[in-house]
Amino acid sequence: MAGILALSANAFAGDYLTNTNQSVYFLRNPARQAAIGIDGVYFNPAGAAFYDEGFHFQFNWQNARQHRDAYANYGGLYKYNFENPSPNSDGGRKFKGDVNVPIQPSLFLLYNKGDWSFQAGFGFIGGGGGCEFDDGVGSFEALVGSNGLKALGAAFAGYTLQSSVEGKSYDMGLFLTVARKLSENLSVSLGVRGIYVTNSYTGSITGIKYKMTTGTVIDQSINPALSDLVLDCDQKGFGVAPIVGLDWKAADWVNIAAKFEFKTKLRVESDAHNNDAFNALAASNASFSNYLDGAKTPCDMPAFACIGAQFIPFNPLRVYVGYNHYFDMDTKQWTKSMVHNTNEVTFGVEYDINDMFEVSAGFQKTMFDQTDANISDMSFNMSSYSCGFGIGVRVSPKVKINAAYFQTFYDDYTKTVANTSVTTYSRTNRVIGLGVDINF
Repeated sequence: MAGILALSANAFAGDYLTNTNQSVYFLRNPARQAAIGIDGVYFNPAGAAFYDEGFHFQFNWQNARQHRDAYANYGGLYKYNFENPSPNSDGGRKFKGDVNVPIQPSLFLLYNKGDWSFQAGFGFIGGGGGCEFDDGVGSFEALVGSNGLKALGAAFAGYTLQSSVEGKSYDMGLFLTVARKLSENLSVSLGVRGIYVTNSYTGSITGIKYKMTTGTVIDQSINPALSDLVLDCDQKGFGVAPIVGLDWKAADWVNIAAKFEFKTKLRVESDAHNNDAFNALAASNASFSNYLDGAKTPCDMPAFACIGAQFIPFNPLRVYVGYNHYFDMDTKQWTKSMVHNTNEVTFGVEYDINDMFEVSAGFQKTMFDQTDANISDMSFNMSSYSCGFGIGVRVSPKVKINAAYFQTFYDDYTKTVANTSVTTYSRTNRVIGLGVDINF
């Protein structure tokens, strides 16, 4: 169960912990770094100062579904589960995790007057949903089976258990920003973001039994260290970080923008209601100590830098490119032996069919640089590429409706331990979104 802290890590686009899909515009075109629009409150706050004067409001709703599957083969151990034996010839088993985020809202407020821009926004900067492993995970089952084999030796004929894990994580962010046009072509911004984190983790290993070659079934008393374990832990924390931005209209047809988000120092404190067996285990094993009542755990949001450009080769076509860099190595929860910094490249196009309809599409490539130490049954992020497309409909001069679809394709990752524990991790992800822009 070590590593369960990251169970419900980011279900959306972005870094290990950072959600960058903060608007339906992003789903239509992930290269928003230099776009000028209402969602610039998040993507390009300095550039939002060049948006139309007046008061503007945007609301976004997104629905995400993700499957996280791990096919594990601990030396064919799972075929010895006498109540649920592996159906595969190699004795391996697929453990399925489902992430469901039915509603991920975000909203942005923008007021421009003269050279000044005042902005506010809300969104789920990380997390935003839950992940369930109804049949537990491979390492849970392998722990029970291998300990029975060690305890019984040649008399071991099988094992059984009931296991499940569920995690929920919500990192809610509030933005407040002031931007100012220094000239007709240059603007800057200064903002602050507060993040409130709430996590919930439940898990159990119960009903452990072993079968001997004589046919006798015995309980876990042969190994008292594996008595029923029940985890029930909530965590909460709060952090603040500044954000600075720059936007430069290099030419009538070129806009360049950059943004830097400082690291958010986050420490979550545990409010735990575990059973005594789990607390005893956690007290003697640092891997579990984060889930003891009152424990404080680092959960930093890494610093983030991005730069992008918007080109208008001819009206009504707009072309976007961008680059994101996450300073993961500077966080407290990871070490250089686990991760290096993450990089993303983005590309997108947008075209106005007429005064009423616009269409857009885009691409994002996310490149994680990590080692096996950062991959576990409950936390696995792999490099990926994403594609999105959508439409905007101006139903009136003051109202526009947006709709989009976004799909992520992940690389598989295979991890081998001691030549006997082989696990292949795979993920699928899709997001749909609807939004509305209102200009007053």
